[in-house]
Amino acid sequence: MNWFNLPLRTRLGVISAVLLVFAAVLAAQAVNDPVHHRLPSVIKWAALLFVFWLAWKDLEKVPWWVYLAAPPVLVLCLIKPGAWFVVIPALLFVLFVMPKK
Repeated sequence: MNWFNLPLRTRLGVISAVLLVFAAVLAAQAVNDPVHHRLPSVIKWAALLFVFWLAWKDLEKVPWWVYLAAPPVLVLCLIKPGAWFVVIPALLFVLFVMPKK
């Protein structure tokens, strides 16, 4: 079995499981040495990959243009926080009002 022949969802699941085990080991070590541990970053990445693994079927259904439009919109909202008042209603319109194919 070749790692690169596995589906992407399976690879994400394996990586997230390994990171969750690694986070558990770091949490056990952090009890003894609370100053020198890297637990928060490992937990964040493990949880993020685990959530992607769980939501994979739903993420496949999202149109391709959303993945292209999301990063510039997020950068715009980081620069101008008031843009959220335009982005959120537009997002709700796209998700719930636009006709489905």
